[in-house]
Amino acid sequence: MCPAAGAKFPFLSGGMKPAMNSLTPRLSPESQKWVDIAEELSREKFAPRAQMIDRESCFPTENYKDLAEAGLLALSVPKEFGGIGADSLTYVTVLSKISKGCAATGLTFNMHSAIVDFMLQIASPEQMERYFRAVVEDNAIFASITSEPGSSFRDKLAIRTSIRKENGVYRLNGKKHFCSLSTGATHYFTWSFIDGSKDIHEGLLNVMVPSDREGIEIIDDWDTIGMRGTVSNSIMFHNVEVTPDEVIGEPGSILGKDMSIWSLGYTAVYIGIAEAAYEFCIDYAKKTKFKGMENSLAHSDRIQRQIGEMSMLIENARRATEKLGMLRGNLSKMELTFILNQAKYLATEAAKELAERGIRLCGGRGLLRSFPLERHLRDAMAGLVMPPANDRCLETVGKIALGIDAKTLDFE
Repeated sequence: MCPAAGAKFPFLSGGMKPAMNSLTPRLSPESQKWVDIAEELSREKFAPRAQMIDRESCFPTENYKDLAEAGLLALSVPKEFGGIGADSLTYVTVLSKISKGCAATGLTFNMHSAIVDFMLQIASPEQMERYFRAVVEDNAIFASITSEPGSSFRDKLAIRTSIRKENGVYRLNGKKHFCSLSTGATHYFTWSFIDGSKDIHEGLLNVMVPSDREGIEIIDDWDTIGMRGTVSNSIMFHNVEVTPDEVIGEPGSILGKDMSIWSLGYTAVYIGIAEAAYEFCIDYAKKTKFKGMENSLAHSDRIQRQIGEMSMLIENARRATEKLGMLRGNLSKMELTFILNQAKYLATEAAKELAERGIRLCGGRGLLRSFPLERHLRDAMAGLVMPPANDRCLETVGKIALGIDAKTLDFE
């Protein structure tokens, strides 16, 4: 005689959480503490604010205050500078929890954390001490200001923002777009090209300037279907002064460095969106019962199949993300590129697919703005074109599978 469901196998009981994580790699107690903090903030604070942030296209300032008070702004800052020093698996797990409540908060948080990762690779010890302590002690927030009109991460990236040195200081000129955290950051980390340089290797210069520096103009032009709370306005640099100690690394020093933190974070953000859509559908099916129905929608064969399909999609994406998080520091460059592109593709496609399937599951109600699914779908659409865009992911994975060298990011 078979045991009752849930007796021998407790994970089959009716009390199972909608998005089952029982197979997630075990984190240390210290890491789990930060995951739990992020999950509580996301559920109690970020999710209730997400609709307003989306509708008003405003930066999630209150969410960042909560992150700062919890100490999470320093998630990727090494412990020697007073930070948390999270490893890659802890990072993606925390970020997915944040994004589950508010995708715009998660995506911008990844930009901030990516700059910490870049600084660890190219900044001087004095600069790391200065900027990392600013995060820990003053709640500094970094923005990655890299994209430019007329240039694309899909092909070769051309840097047109110019910088020149005169009278002991540098002068920065140019236009950037898709500048996430444009109104929320305290510092802008940007790429520029030294006037007169012959190529990117001798001309690419990274600088970190305070966001309130004279000559910086924020252009209020962020009006999109999704990720509206990132407030990714365009920015103009009008002869902005940059001091020598604000130059990060030598010219061309970032070339060849590990930039996988960007895409590592993207996978976590879109896993968060996928989980939010999935859990909403689970809850909706359990609680919804129309007139004439004996039981809730959860007892419908059709709904059960739909939920089953959604579960498969999210599980594939989640495992790829966790694999990337666990192996990131122990792979060759080509192996990392292969897994990174797989994970980014699977996570973003899962987010879009689950939100879309959720709308179908809910029927006409799914289109209501009072339901979060339409927001999840719009936010998920951004992931398909964020670098590396999903068509580039497929191309890169295909090349490597065929034994052909491939790059995620290529400079002109």
